[in-house]
Amino acid sequence: MLRDATLIFRSELLLARRSPARVGLEISQPLTWLLLFAPLMVGVMQESPDFRSGSAWMVMTPAITIYLVLMGSAFAGYKLLSDLGTGVLERMRVTPASRAALLLGNVMMRVVQTALQSMMVFLVAWILFDLPITVTGTLLTLAVGALLTLTLTSCSITVALLAKSEPIFTTMISTGLLPLTLLSGILMPITPGLAPEWLYILSRCNPLTWVADLARATFTGHYAFQPVVVGGAVLLVITVLSVWWGTRTFNREII
Repeated sequence: MLRDATLIFRSELLLARRSPARVGLEISQPLTWLLLFAPLMVGVMQESPDFRSGSAWMVMTPAITIYLVLMGSAFAGYKLLSDLGTGVLERMRVTPASRAALLLGNVMMRVVQTALQSMMVFLVAWILFDLPITVTGTLLTLAVGALLTLTLTSCSITVALLAKSEPIFTTMISTGLLPLTLLSGILMPITPGLAPEWLYILSRCNPLTWVADLARATFTGHYAFQPVVVGGAVLLVITVLSVWWGTRTFNREII
């Protein structure tokens, strides 16, 4: 299966190399968030409860990478819908490649893309804002982003496979993505001193909240029990469930 997934990943990589302009635009998107959006939110966070004035950039930098993972991975299913429409999946399913490899090969490409975007964010933040970035913190945060990319891309591709229609897929993703994003505290951390109690409790029920806290903890090097152990456990659980769901759906639908 791993060999098949690698072959599919290489084919996706070759397709990307034929569109360098698109790849360049996708990788440069983090610069827009870092330079235009982050300064605004840093100013707001410095006046918010539960945040020290010097910690705002350290909070926002990993948050931007998680948001990019969320936005990029959630709509990865469009690629599968395109493959369905052009008959690519019809040709792929007659090959001996495992169905799980068809899923994982596409996911691997998305993981590489989001890793490049995240490294771009870290590099620019280090150069422009002189953040105390460490190698360990960077690698751990990239690992969190990779697992989240695996999770969300698997879910997106699976939803697209079930929807089989761009309008239905767009409606399903957009409907679920907005509350998950707002309640995750990615763009603006939801703290007891800032949010109403009911909103704070609701946010803690969102798995992405724990993942966002985990990314911030690994990036800043604050390895407390709740963000690291609990957040890591939540991330591993949703990753396993999403890959299982995606593989099971592929085996059932692509036969």
